[in-house]
Amino acid sequence: MNRPAAKKNPRRALAACLTAVLALTACGPGGDDSGAQVDISGVTAPVLDKLTGAEHDRVARLIAQARGENELSWIDSVVAPTTATAMFAAFQQQYGLPGAKLTFERLTSGQLSSRLEQEVSAGQGKTDFFGVASPRLLSELADGNGLTQYDSPESVHYTAASKYVAQKPGYYIAPVAYAFAVVVNPGKYAKPVTSWADLADPALKGKWDVPNVSANEGSLYWYYGLRGKLDPSVFRDWAANGPLTSTGSSAEEAQKVAQGQVSVSVTSGFRVSQTVAQTKVPLKVYYPQEGTPLAGQTYAITSTAPHAAIAKLFDDWLLSEAGQRMYVEKEGIGSFYPGVDPPASAAPYQPAFSDMPIIPLNTDQVATSELDKARTEWKGLFSR
Repeated sequence: MNRPAAKKNPRRALAACLTAVLALTACGPGGDDSGAQVDISGVTAPVLDKLTGAEHDRVARLIAQARGENELSWIDSVVAPTTATAMFAAFQQQYGLPGAKLTFERLTSGQLSSRLEQEVSAGQGKTDFFGVASPRLLSELADGNGLTQYDSPESVHYTAASKYVAQKPGYYIAPVAYAFAVVVNPGKYAKPVTSWADLADPALKGKWDVPNVSANEGSLYWYYGLRGKLDPSVFRDWAANGPLTSTGSSAEEAQKVAQGQVSVSVTSGFRVSQTVAQTKVPLKVYYPQEGTPLAGQTYAITSTAPHAAIAKLFDDWLLSEAGQRMYVEKEGIGSFYPGVDPPASAAPYQPAFSDMPIIPLNTDQVATSELDKARTEWKGLFSR
């Protein structure tokens, strides 16, 4: 779920490309949803029963437009296809769109970014809605007019999240987040990991995976957050303890630990519940006492969305309490929606944010030069 952090930051070119292409397609999809001339007299849906006044009419107009589109194209770096299908079915029921079609793909963050870049470069948008943990990509898309301006009424529930993750209300919101933790196979390494410094234990030498900080954006933000909390000697001790390089896939890393290929891996913890269920290996997940930054899984609508109305309605549903409860229940991830916590079965791997030691890190305020400095430091320590 980490997007490659290229040395020369080619997303700047993406932003420039977006600005040029979208200047030629300013009258295309993703425009104003006011729909003053849309007939809503016959529009009914369960969600409308809960609304009144201007908000009722706004949603009814979008539903009328969505029935004409009748499709949503969604790509995501976290949500599993089975979860996406269940989410869309619940959305269809609430918004009275039984015939709508979902086209969904789960991609890595790098694949997702490349997909959007290709669509923009071709001037032919196919993607309506996407979710990714990539602050740089979201910022550059917004700066390049690559995102639809849409301020969902549900976004008010996520104001507190800005302390921890990138948010730009009206363009993108991160309703859920995950964090790097220490995933341990207790059959291979029985000691509890209470501090990040514990990874320098000689018993782990050559038997643990560390994130690929020099190549992955999410890993780089993790290191940047930690370096402000830990003494530099901790990282030197890590390097001396012979860590291997993570694959970059949290699911693959959990499998490696379960299979005993490594005893420990630093990777996102929320996927571990699925691995434990599949392998029956009682993996443990530790969130060290010094804390860990959060990676916000951020959602937005492309400015070239061919089905903009249905994308806006789905955005409303995903950010709602019902949408977040299903998301958390299916994926075991943490949500910023007040009162929506991971299920009890997932708590040992992904606790509620209130129970986690978190390092606040507003990625919007981290300069590129600071990230480049951190990457260079890491390369100097780990020679990779």
